[in-house]
Amino acid sequence: MAKIKNIHFNNFRNFTNYKLSFEEKLNIFFGKNGCGKTNILEGISLNSKGRGIRNSNISNLIKKKENNFLIKNNLEIKNNSFDIEIFSENKNDKLKKIIRVNEDSSKESIDILNKFISYLIFVPEMERLFQASPSYRRNFIDRLIFSSKNNYNSLINKYKKFLLERIKILQKNVIDDHWLNKIERDISSLGLEIYQLRHSQINFINNNLNILKKDHDFQFNLKLQIKDQFFNENLSFEEYLSYLIKSRNHDSQFGGTKIGPHRSDIIAIINNDFEASLLSTGQQKTIVLMILLAQCNYLVCYKNINPILLLDEIGSHLDSNNRQILLDMINRFEIQFFLTGTDKDLFSFVSTNAQFYNITEA
Repeated sequence: MAKIKNIHFNNFRNFTNYKLSFEEKLNIFFGKNGCGKTNILEGISLNSKGRGIRNSNISNLIKKKENNFLIKNNLEIKNNSFDIEIFSENKNDKLKKIIRVNEDSSKESIDILNKFISYLIFVPEMERLFQASPSYRRNFIDRLIFSSKNNYNSLINKYKKFLLERIKILQKNVIDDHWLNKIERDISSLGLEIYQLRHSQINFINNNLNILKKDHDFQFNLKLQIKDQFFNENLSFEEYLSYLIKSRNHDSQFGGTKIGPHRSDIIAIINNDFEASLLSTGQQKTIVLMILLAQCNYLVCYKNINPILLLDEIGSHLDSNNRQILLDMINRFEIQFFLTGTDKDLFSFVSTNAQFYNITEA
């Protein structure tokens, strides 16, 4: 899979002209808040589909008083070198992110890049994952699915588009029954696929946690579940479609679709006893790291995918349990890591050779 060898920022976030070269294994950025550590991770994450780890508007990526940004990377993919350029471009008064691979921006070149680059991400907000909104937890699981299925975002976007279209039709004075029937069939098909992919993803996490228990003394026994009054493993297309049709009056009145994967929640049961929402911030971080470790094991051992890990402000709340999980991740897998923290001493427990970067440009 891909490893990032270097990066060059031009008018990106707080960087005017900033270059870094990276180690193949472990790269740790430290410095005071606001120096640009997260911006580096964001720039790295822009190599794939979407708007990076912050999901920012393109205009916010451009340094103040400048017109465009440019990021240059050199990636190694299966012993082949690729020069990647990511930049903003104004098309029809709208800023867009453009990616060019070896000076080629064709769909075929971008598809090759998306095929071989996969990210797993930790951001500080995940320390409250199980106290956040259900949509945040859905997005968390969806990112894990995306790490092995790079067309998954398209599936989600199509589903959301059809939900909006259905409500528009239902709230018109004259309803086009033919078009409504087609939209509801599409929603049922896509919704069922999303349900099944999330269900499979959660099973992968649970199964790999059980595998890792053999040589890892986890603080908690963890089991993820989908919480959804409508979904069950045997849900059929016909049942889904029938329920959509029956709920037309309700959905028209309240302006939403009351069933489907956009209504699901993801919960974590701890020690077969209580939900993870009752845990402290540091303990919830342990749960997230356990999930990321299990996902790494699944990707590397069962999907032949070597993800790149971007772990932002991972240095805080690193008790002995969290350090153990992070060290296991680093030592177990031959993958590339990018970590950030406010102080170099936060990473003194790392025994593997690491490249440290003192980020000072603000």
